[in-house]
Amino acid sequence: MQSLLDVIGAHPHVALLAVFLVACAESLAIVGGLVPAAIVMFGAGALIGTGALELWITLAAAICGAVLGDGLSYELGRAREASIRGWSLFRRYSQALAHGEAFLARHGGKSILLARFAAPVRSFVPLLAGFGHMPRSRFYTVNILSAMLWAPVHILPGVLFGASLHVAEAVSGRLAVIVLLLAVVVWSVVWLVTTALRFAVPWVQRMRDHAVARSRQHSTLLARLTLALLDPARPNSPALLLGTVLLLAAGWLFFGVLEDVLSRDTLLQVDLAVFHFLQQVRTASVDRLMIVVTEMGSVGVLLPLAIVVTLWLSWRRSWHTAVYWIGVTAFGEVLVQLLKFTLGRRRPLELYTGVERFSFPSGHAVVSTVMLGFLAFLLSRRQPMATRLAIAAVTGVYVTLVAFSRLYLGAHWLSDVIGGIALALAWIALVSMVYTQRGVQEDFRPRQLMLVVAVSLLVFGGAWSQMRSAADLKRYAATDRLHVISRSEWLSQGWRALPDRRLDVAGVPEEPFGVQWACGEADLGARLAASGWQPAPAWSLQSTLEWLAPHAPLADLPVLPRFDRGNRSDLAFVRPTAGRPDEREVLRLWHSNVQVDATGAEAAGLPVWYGAVYRQIHVPGLHFRGLGLRPVILSPTAFAAQLPGDVRRQEQSREPGQPKTVLALCP
Repeated sequence: MQSLLDVIGAHPHVALLAVFLVACAESLAIVGGLVPAAIVMFGAGALIGTGALELWITLAAAICGAVLGDGLSYELGRAREASIRGWSLFRRYSQALAHGEAFLARHGGKSILLARFAAPVRSFVPLLAGFGHMPRSRFYTVNILSAMLWAPVHILPGVLFGASLHVAEAVSGRLAVIVLLLAVVVWSVVWLVTTALRFAVPWVQRMRDHAVARSRQHSTLLARLTLALLDPARPNSPALLLGTVLLLAAGWLFFGVLEDVLSRDTLLQVDLAVFHFLQQVRTASVDRLMIVVTEMGSVGVLLPLAIVVTLWLSWRRSWHTAVYWIGVTAFGEVLVQLLKFTLGRRRPLELYTGVERFSFPSGHAVVSTVMLGFLAFLLSRRQPMATRLAIAAVTGVYVTLVAFSRLYLGAHWLSDVIGGIALALAWIALVSMVYTQRGVQEDFRPRQLMLVVAVSLLVFGGAWSQMRSAADLKRYAATDRLHVISRSEWLSQGWRALPDRRLDVAGVPEEPFGVQWACGEADLGARLAASGWQPAPAWSLQSTLEWLAPHAPLADLPVLPRFDRGNRSDLAFVRPTAGRPDEREVLRLWHSNVQVDATGAEAAGLPVWYGAVYRQIHVPGLHFRGLGLRPVILSPTAFAAQLPGDVRRQEQSREPGQPKTVLALCP
């Protein structure tokens, strides 16, 4: 990104010319429909926000290009109407021309302004204005004014985006990571919900028809049950079909997660990786935001919401719906507490006491999904598809943000959240199917109830956040949980608390960790440099291409990252092997939560690193240089022997016959 900005900063006239030409081409008939003008203008705005382009010059280029493009189309239509209408190319766009003519007839002179922002007709209206011999004074007046409005509307959002890049960089790279991650999660949820409703539903209906056709040929209990639930001739068949699919899918997911939790399977290592990653990218500003979000899924917000909805349903005399509402919310909370007490799974961080100290499933995820999901079911009944999609998307985003906040704050594991949402969806599907099968038809004014729910969430959420913000900031405050031990304690027994083997993301034990080093980062690098070690080359576009090149020097290749319990190695050093150009040694170190302290100043406040030493050997015959590197674990004893003499070394073994661990201590 910086390289691109440097190039544009050195040659701004090229970028300005591109803005001018794109703005011009967008108004040309047919051609304009193929030009991504909105994207280019947004990109130009982003370059303005980063300082690569000047605002007023870029706006002027866009305005001039837009005026010229409309003007060319107008003059061409005015002078060559008969020949243009006879072109075979234009006959292919007869429908678009008809729309443009109707648009021009309906809006008159204002159509020049409106067409700037109307994608289907924007490239044809100026041409058609020329066909109709609109007075030039009238056309060019509207043309210039509309271009002066169009350019800022398309460029200024990009300016804000470009400026936000600098803000994110100035605040924290971790903030940018969280913002990007949240954007991806929210977008994925919206896309998944809308795609499922638009495309998965027809596919499920086809499968339903196939199952019903086969069931009609048999008289077994399963066939009769299938017809009772899925027969399209029955009332409310689509709702029952969707509920059945959701119940089966969510139930399968919940029991799959529960099995992994009970058997301590691979999913628990993913839990660990996600927890460590999110804890590493936490910032104070995002902490405050996530605390507000997590409070929106707490009892202080959802319990008053449940009471308000109950009162509304009672006021509307929707007694059956009120009973279902009370039952679905109450049983959801009871089920959460029962599972927590039965399974007794500990949270990632000790944040609560009593039954709440247990984590599976996530109470916030279950209760918010149950309440808002069942509300979404009630509110979307007998509503147009667009309204249903909007309700489903808003509900999905709300629940996702609450669930993500629990992960971010360290209150739950990923499996707690996934299992909780799956359990809630299965419960909602079951209750909704019963509600539908019973044929409950009560007028509780869903559109008015939507407004009541929205206002209640805002009011109760704001009040609860105001009451709880100080206490929750203290409860969820990120702490490093550093363990400080004495030098003698670490050398005798404390080193055993550090990992002895690397665990990959799947939880599989890998190579042993043979090195522990108590040393400041700067001193560590200096002592390694004295032994011929250098920091590993950083990853960049150039180094990535060299890693894939067939004959790149081994010393120039970056080191592939390795992960232990979800954490990437913090430090990586390389050293060439003497006389062997196709080999090098690699040292990877992870930062532990242990620090060596002592009364003597020589050992005060030294962080403890742990890791392993490898030899990378290029395998002949593999074309790509980086892909042909085979790692071999090296003895830590040989590594320790090469360290400077002022580094204290001591070898320990956890059990007789097991690999040794070298303990190094900087003076």
